[in-house]
Amino acid sequence: MTNKTKIAIIGAGPGSLATAMLLSQLDYEVSIYEKNDRIGGRTALHKMGKYSFDIGPSALTMTHVLTSLFMDCKRDILDYVSLLPINPIHTLYFKDISFPLFSDQASTKKVIATYFPGEEYGFDRFMRENTKKMLYLTPLNQFNYSSLFDFFRPTTLRALPSLTLGRSLMDDLARYFNSKHLRLAFSLQMRYLGMSPWDIPASYSIIPFSEYYYGTYHPIGGQNKIVEAMQQVITENKGKLFFNSEVTEFEIDDKKITGAKLANGQVIEADYYFTNLDFIHSMTTEKTNKADTKEYSSSAFMLYLGLNKEFPFSHQSIIFPSDYRKFSINTMHKKILSKDLAVHITNPSATDNTMAPINHSSIRIMVPVPNNSSQIDWKKETKEFRQLVLDTVKDRLDVPDLEDFIEEEFIITPKDWEEKYHIKHGAVFGLQHVWSQHGFLHLSKKTPNYKNLFVIGAGAMTGSSLPYIIENAQIATKKFLQKEKKSK
Repeated sequence: MTNKTKIAIIGAGPGSLATAMLLSQLDYEVSIYEKNDRIGGRTALHKMGKYSFDIGPSALTMTHVLTSLFMDCKRDILDYVSLLPINPIHTLYFKDISFPLFSDQASTKKVIATYFPGEEYGFDRFMRENTKKMLYLTPLNQFNYSSLFDFFRPTTLRALPSLTLGRSLMDDLARYFNSKHLRLAFSLQMRYLGMSPWDIPASYSIIPFSEYYYGTYHPIGGQNKIVEAMQQVITENKGKLFFNSEVTEFEIDDKKITGAKLANGQVIEADYYFTNLDFIHSMTTEKTNKADTKEYSSSAFMLYLGLNKEFPFSHQSIIFPSDYRKFSINTMHKKILSKDLAVHITNPSATDNTMAPINHSSIRIMVPVPNNSSQIDWKKETKEFRQLVLDTVKDRLDVPDLEDFIEEEFIITPKDWEEKYHIKHGAVFGLQHVWSQHGFLHLSKKTPNYKNLFVIGAGAMTGSSLPYIIENAQIATKKFLQKEKKSK
């Protein structure tokens, strides 16, 4: 390709890296501009002394999507990343009962039969019916849904019965499980999507389903190893990454971006630009106002602990409050802090001995909390809330001496998510996953119609997990190639 088409990508998160992989593989001149000194965004590595932590995602499912991305670039993902199965997927701690669930369906069925006799047949139906649902819904991820007409595609119409419109996830799970414990066990959506299972549409049952169907994995060294592998492919394809290069504004001429201005005053010129939606929010007051009217997910209070002792926790432990619905209402609707918490604990040392020294543990604790539209003063609340979180873990996991072994500690509050990571309202899971914010109604489809701009990343669609971010990058790349073809 002579006089290569120049592509400028703003940000070095997974969506940007996936896009850069695909376009550099096609021999476009690709440059990524990242405001921080490292790749990954929320998928980055955080080091504290001899302890390593994933800032964000803690497990990977639907690995075929990642495999497909590397195959599109004529690579084998296993040449870059070693994936270990997580088993059990998680251990669930209720006030009156605790039990593990496994990615192996036969093992999970056996656990259910032991603790909830007869309910194992509901699990069989859940898996069987969601297999069909996944078959119909997966092709929908390949569409851009930038207009109402996309909803009338034959593929979309065939999938309509599987969308179970008008039904919440919790309503749907009542069709399979009589036990409230199992309904909660299969509706861990506060963790995945920052919403209440009583609010989220029933179609999202495919997310807990995917853990048992596709399995759940941990890359040796942490989730950050995935973005490092993506960076390596980009570098092999002669793509370029520029760090400490924050884009502050676009220069516009006749609905076309003519340059991206960096904080140091330098102007980057390219033929096409790819960027994250959070940056679009800051472009105009009008766009900010539109963003303020949308419904956002919960935020998260994060506690990262380097412990000089090996604790016998599963890779993932979920602590449930006595009244999960009350907790959800407090978090999502009343936007107040609860005293009885839902807590997600990640202990990668249970699977991977590279995250902490031998006989030590790198523990990450996540608690869903209201986003910053709540006006909670985290400077005032952090100390007391941190202690409440630790007391909850010590009590419910029966580790009264936990604090005695803290060697390193790091906290991220909702205020930090907003100020340091530039996430609207600190809502780490983006917009709420409701029908009024899907498809062509999603804010990313309402962005200024610049001729050479494409929106990518977690904020560009409804669904913030890595597989959906990669699929969105593939959609954006396909859309770009169609436009590029027409322009020639």
